[in-house]
Amino acid sequence: MIGTSSNGEARNAVCMTIVVFGDTLRNRPIVDELLLDGFDARKAPNQEFLRLCCQPGDVELLIFGCGRDAASLAMLRELRAGAFAPAVSPTMRVLWIAPGDTESDVLRAFDAGSDDVIREPVHPRELRARIAALVRRSPSLASSGLVALNDLVIDLDARSVTFNSNPVALRRMEYDLLVCLARCPGRVFTKSELLSDVWGYKALGNTRTLDSHASRLRSKLAAVGAEGWIANARGVGYSLCVRDRAVRSPAVRAA
Repeated sequence: MIGTSSNGEARNAVCMTIVVFGDTLRNRPIVDELLLDGFDARKAPNQEFLRLCCQPGDVELLIFGCGRDAASLAMLRELRAGAFAPAVSPTMRVLWIAPGDTESDVLRAFDAGSDDVIREPVHPRELRARIAALVRRSPSLASSGLVALNDLVIDLDARSVTFNSNPVALRRMEYDLLVCLARCPGRVFTKSELLSDVWGYKALGNTRTLDSHASRLRSKLAAVGAEGWIANARGVGYSLCVRDRAVRSPAVRAA
């Protein structure tokens, strides 16, 4: 079962697909909570539905909510061995829900190939925190190749950025901040998330460093026509807002 979230807690939609495998009735509260948080949450009560739910590169996290089930542990081992490829990648992130406080259940899940384990009862805030940690370690945003968001193109190999073919000269932390925001355009990343992911801070601390880098990044993008692409959710954090069409600045037109 899943606990009740605290009243008034902010929920930020994220563009991430999660499949919850196991008994539909047992996992219904978890799926409902994920949907409320803005995830694309899908139910897979058996292996056939799991294959139907997953398309290559489509699902980023698989949650096993099967209780104390030897068959599911065996299935996870098969998944890691590539038995469900290409529908389910053997490197897909897996979160296992372990019943109660039995240490042996937790260890079995890790031994079978789970990336993380959460114990029942599942509380929404802990679930979100563990998902966020898995996302930070996830290879879903590749470390090489191109990320193309309409006119904005990030070359992860060259660590370079262009907008409508115009180069954007960014300092190292400005670039890293942009890449972090590009993981999920439209989602508001909190300041604590950004300080942790980009700067490696373990505590929130002083946010002026983040604010100054975000301001410079916003100005540099605006100078090449990407006006309004970096949005400030006051008191919360920042997001990357993908626009359909570039706004030409005089400097760009003159070039």
